[in-house]
Amino acid sequence: MKNDPEIVNILREEERVGKLQNRTSTPTNGAGLSNTFVEQNEYVPANTNEPSRYEPKRTIIDLVSPQEKYETIFDNYTVAITLADNEERIVSWNKYTEELLHMQESDLFMKPVRSLYPPEEWKKIRKENIRQKGIRYRLETKMLRKNVEPFDVDLSICILKGFKGEIVGSVAIITDITELKKVEKELKESEKKYRTIFDNSAVAITMTDQHEKIISWNKYAETLLGMNKDDLYLKPVRDLYPASEWKKIRSQNIRQKGMQHHLETKIQKKNNEQIDVDISLSVLKNHEDRVVGSIGVMKDISDRKRTEKNLEESEKKFKLLYEKAPVPYHTLSPEGLITDVNEKWCQAFGYTKTEVCGKSIFDFISNHEKTSAKKSFAQKISEGKLYAGGHERQYLTKTGEKKLFVSHDFFLFDENEKVISVYTTMEDITENKQAEQALKEKISELERYKTITVNREMKMMELKNEINDLNTKLHQKPKY
Repeated sequence: MKNDPEIVNILREEERVGKLQNRTSTPTNGAGLSNTFVEQNEYVPANTNEPSRYEPKRTIIDLVSPQEKYETIFDNYTVAITLADNEERIVSWNKYTEELLHMQESDLFMKPVRSLYPPEEWKKIRKENIRQKGIRYRLETKMLRKNVEPFDVDLSICILKGFKGEIVGSVAIITDITELKKVEKELKESEKKYRTIFDNSAVAITMTDQHEKIISWNKYAETLLGMNKDDLYLKPVRDLYPASEWKKIRSQNIRQKGMQHHLETKIQKKNNEQIDVDISLSVLKNHEDRVVGSIGVMKDISDRKRTEKNLEESEKKFKLLYEKAPVPYHTLSPEGLITDVNEKWCQAFGYTKTEVCGKSIFDFISNHEKTSAKKSFAQKISEGKLYAGGHERQYLTKTGEKKLFVSHDFFLFDENEKVISVYTTMEDITENKQAEQALKEKISELERYKTITVNREMKMMELKNEINDLNTKLHQKPKY
């Protein structure tokens, strides 16, 4: 075969000319080579009549191929190569085999091939009927290193035959694919995670082909649009948008830019209802840099838009009440600088509006709370919520008096969802806290008085009992 590895072609050629055949005519056991295939064939050096001492690896290499080219390829090949006799015992191997298996000559020579594989993997290899087929390419399996550590390999096995077509052994080419399997596993896990995110994302995701027709979408897209597979598959994506909105999207030249984030527009549901969405579009290109499609992520912002509209209307009303409100108000920049205060705020703090505008709100907070106040404020800005909830904070007036307020922060955002202003209402609870503290002290004082009174009564009872006991001893009538 033209796709055979070079080593297999060489071995086949060696087999064809008979160089892999046993040199003696020792009777065999019927399976090809004799049981003493190695032991009975000593290596005889050239130009001498005296046999050398038994040299297992040298003898085997010489039997397999005496050619210098073969020896060089065999020993220096960057994959592991093993040769087995007809009884499936390892009789030869290259250098890389020892490195791959963490074994030496004493570990490998005449070792049963099956011992290199976990039992279940050897059973899988047996089912391939390689002896009948003659060769098996690219069989993924596992092998065992000397420390019995399993690892993934790509295995190719070729049967070797003698002059008469009998099986005399086999050659195995082993490629370590541990890293490849690891990458494949990571890729599958990544793909699984992507599919999970894609299908269960709380935003609608659609993919289109190069003709701008929808070819894929997630579950939420069907929910958002009120459509099913029949409605969406190969639907022109432009049909999801009102004509004026599609024109606006087209004006962004997204195919040229490649990407567009957070474009607010409207889409049209199956029942023709229009809803506000935030879309992000990305162009998909192939290796030739040709546009092959696009992916769109749509987030329903109808609730947010309604909230913004309501907030705008509320702000108009708020402006009318701001100055004359019965509670202190202040307005802050995203950096915490005061941009406005109302009359009640000025009365509570003792400053004029001119004196405080442009200063940091943290200049008016008690020193022991400044650090926590700054951290809390920064967190609220980053969260992007419209309302942060009430919180207690101690402030300082112009005279240095400490006052306790419950503050409520409201955040205003621009079209890019960045905070542009913070509106804070303040409730002075200083007197309430002082009253609570006074009440606690009074209760504590009453508790102490109660304890003293109870103790006094107990002492009186003890004295009365003692008097009664004395009267009894004096044969008098108890007085109490």
